[in-house]
Amino acid sequence: MNVIRVITGVCLLLGLSGCASPAPHYYTLITPAENAPSAIPPAAFVLRVQPVTVPEQLNQPQLVIRKSDGEIVISDSALWAAPLPEEIRSALSAQLERSLNTTDIRKLTPPPDKPVITLRVTVQQLDAWPQRHASLTARWQLRFGADAKMLTCRSQHQIAVTGGVPELITAQQKLIAALAADVSDAIKSRHCR
Repeated sequence: MNVIRVITGVCLLLGLSGCASPAPHYYTLITPAENAPSAIPPAAFVLRVQPVTVPEQLNQPQLVIRKSDGEIVISDSALWAAPLPEEIRSALSAQLERSLNTTDIRKLTPPPDKPVITLRVTVQQLDAWPQRHASLTARWQLRFGADAKMLTCRSQHQIAVTGGVPELITAQQKLIAALAADVSDAIKSRHCR
């Protein structure tokens, strides 16, 4: 009788442990800053990176992964460290601050001696295909000062991915860096690529 109880208890424990979800992993699109000081002189302007808009199906706490042309998987174990729109905005802001040697004044009062360049980004598509590629399509606008002209541009980038989720995150970080490079070039040249 005791043997049956022990076997039943062991089976129950094994069954419950088989139902346990894997521990969640949290990911960010923000890449680490380099330790070397910037060799670029300080910009004569400041930035205001507005909140980013993403498609509703991507606006999830979990990573959204494509499985086929019409099927997506929302991962229970791969989660964003912050809401995806904020992850993208923060990563873009950090990249632009470094590449242009300026400051994102998002919710601050602008300095009286520097014009404000405002960036608004709408992500139209951010696909993650394990073992295939990650891609980004975004429409974005730059306003050069309060009364200045507005520039509307579109960026589209794709990076091959040979691995799983960690490699997809690295690819998505590179996609945000490519978008930041497009924005930086447009700020310097005052036109789209």
